[in-house]
Amino acid sequence: MSAYHLKVFCAGMHAADLEHDPATGEFAFQYTRDWREHEQGFSLAPSLPLLGGISSSSVRRFLENLLPEGRALDVASVHWNIQKSNVFGLIRQLGRETAGALTFLPAGDDDISAAQPTAREISHEELQQRIAQRNEIPFSVWDGKVRMSVAGFQDKLLVQKHADRLFLVDGSLASTHILKPQPLNTQLAHMVANEHFCMRLAQEVGLRAYKTRSLVAEVEILRVPDPVLCIRRFDRLQSRADLIQVPGAGALPQVHRLHIIDGCQALDVPPSMKYERNIGNGPDVRHIRDGISLPRLLPVAGLLEQPALGIRRLNFWAVLTLLLGNSDAHGKNISFMVAPSGMKVAPLYDLVGVTAYGAGQIEHDLAMAFGNAFDIQDVTPFALADHCVRCGIDRKFFARELKVLCALAVQVTQDLSADPVYTPDERAFIHDLAKAVRERASLLSAMAVHISRFKDSDLI
Repeated sequence: MSAYHLKVFCAGMHAADLEHDPATGEFAFQYTRDWREHEQGFSLAPSLPLLGGISSSSVRRFLENLLPEGRALDVASVHWNIQKSNVFGLIRQLGRETAGALTFLPAGDDDISAAQPTAREISHEELQQRIAQRNEIPFSVWDGKVRMSVAGFQDKLLVQKHADRLFLVDGSLASTHILKPQPLNTQLAHMVANEHFCMRLAQEVGLRAYKTRSLVAEVEILRVPDPVLCIRRFDRLQSRADLIQVPGAGALPQVHRLHIIDGCQALDVPPSMKYERNIGNGPDVRHIRDGISLPRLLPVAGLLEQPALGIRRLNFWAVLTLLLGNSDAHGKNISFMVAPSGMKVAPLYDLVGVTAYGAGQIEHDLAMAFGNAFDIQDVTPFALADHCVRCGIDRKFFARELKVLCALAVQVTQDLSADPVYTPDERAFIHDLAKAVRERASLLSAMAVHISRFKDSDLI
């Protein structure tokens, strides 16, 4: 039985060759000579070093983290008649438009940029119809084929957005936005408004604290008329000057892919390890904490081109977890931009007030603990001090940052909760969410003064 092959393109350049032996299950990943010797060539992940020594297991884990999860993975598996465990088969079908800059093509294909670009416009009416049909037709299937190839459980659709027009693109053109409709689970009311509010709050707090809007992905709400969260992809760079003539669509901007990896890829672990309690929180296994944790994630900052800035941005993400009640902030909900100059923390995404819903509706345990606290209600000054020591963060620095971020969160919630973008029902929900954020900010700010008072020997 012969091995299978795929070409791996990064931002249009043939960067590597992927090989899979179906008999043994082994993978091989080898950079091309042109990529290794090019001035812009770089390691695509810490586990895929440019100089070689790449293990089969690391390649498999890297690829697994590019695939969707949950129902979207089930749909792709059934649609292509490929087992969910067949990572090579799935990436062969879904790898034309992944997270980041990578494109996977059969070995006989040329660079996808040489293909005739195609795009099909979708109207708000068609989008609304497909949202209503999600129980009958999976949202990831359009025009008879699976189009969603980014990780995550929620329904998503990758589109290119130009002005107010939305286009399905086939990989020869890159998507620029991710559309997330309201979840089918009726217990998760106003999730679109929830995520929109949390993302905007984080963006405004980040602007005031760090003088930049680039810390958080840009979002807006589309009304089709159902609400749809529209997230601008930060791994895409849309040119305003360079236009491409696309049959049936007219002139569309040239879109450049930027390379990113998520926390699981940065740490070389499979997606099953994205939660710190990687085999659950049952009484018999809750002590097992082998998955991604904040102490395990923070040292990644040492790989960044600006480690101190990276630590500050990761700390911002961690504090937002507590302020927003975003208990599902796991290892795949943080990413890193990767370029020849090195790695840096990517803009934040998937920020949601999870605890705004009842514990019976959605899990409230923190994906990553602060110290030993997996419940936000159990986060105390001791737990925060313990967190700092485990992560190697100066406790005085953490306390200062915490107070500043809490004060800013209180300032911006009032204006954001009154945003006319929300419907009356959404505004009532957001009002309660904003109130909860202010209450947590007050509690956390009061804790800050005590974080430095513990002895290191008392903490771990």
